[in-house]
Amino acid sequence: MDPLDYRILSELLIDASLSFVEVAKRLNTTPYTVRRRFERLKKEGVIPKSSVTIDLSKLGYQGKAFLLITVSPNGNKAETIAYLRTIKNVIVVAQIIGPHDILAIAPVTDLKSIQVLVKEARKAPFLQRVEIACINDTYFPISGNLGKVLRQQSIALAKK
Repeated sequence: MDPLDYRILSELLIDASLSFVEVAKRLNTTPYTVRRRFERLKKEGVIPKSSVTIDLSKLGYQGKAFLLITVSPNGNKAETIAYLRTIKNVIVVAQIIGPHDILAIAPVTDLKSIQVLVKEARKAPFLQRVEIACINDTYFPISGNLGKVLRQQSIALAKK
């Protein structure tokens, strides 16, 4: 990947609805170059698929709850993960490295929805402990901030 690849990704992460012509104008290159590089990035798996970022606040949610889960020693993490995926509104469940074993993310509407979420999570098999953190960010899966990070990466690469 070179600086132009990072800049193309940056523009598309900020606004994926941009046409190749619009991206090319912003980057002072040709639409053909943008399309060719986009297709190469897809072929190489850098862009495995296209997705939509949703503003969950437009659907009535106020933020996201992060459940930090510790599984009992010798507990079956796969079973815990499978259970967590069945809980209403849980949109991400991932095994993590650190003081906790699993991270689950769910959009929440209010304090009651957080309480219900935690109550259901506590029913998970092999659960030893659950901690919670909440944020008021309602974008899912990510906001355009990653595009800004990649823009900085392209600038840093261009300086090398």
